[in-house]
Amino acid sequence: MATSNYDPSIDRQALDRLASEIAAVLRAFCDHQPLFKGSLRNVARRCGKPRCRCARGLLHRTTVLIDRRGERPLIRKVSGPEFRRLLAPTREYQKLRDRRARLTQVHRAMLRTCDRLIQYRLAEGSRFHSWKKSP
Repeated sequence: MATSNYDPSIDRQALDRLASEIAAVLRAFCDHQPLFKGSLRNVARRCGKPRCRCARGLLHRTTVLIDRRGERPLIRKVSGPEFRRLLAPTREYQKLRDRRARLTQVHRAMLRTCDRLIQYRLAEGSRFHSWKKSP
């Protein structure tokens, strides 16, 4: 690593920012709100009846729950009260999945930054120690 072009203080500041971001992300995992492993979706489909409006392109709209708790996702229609009850837990689950992905990115960035700082310090250390053979 060329020490003349590298400023370690920038990486030290970046590490500090990344560490504070990790703290904020981890706080979200300590919440007590219930989660539901699944998602709510609006789907549009045809019923198959030849004289129905969906045959002319006006598809039937339905809200479904995609339940991912088992080995295979299960899809079922949800009613209004059920939708309202499941909306917050499914959204919170998705947010935590996103935060977990961000946590992975932050950890990788921290490791890259630490590696640069190590390389800089190794280069600085080699300037002070010259292990030449004595004649």
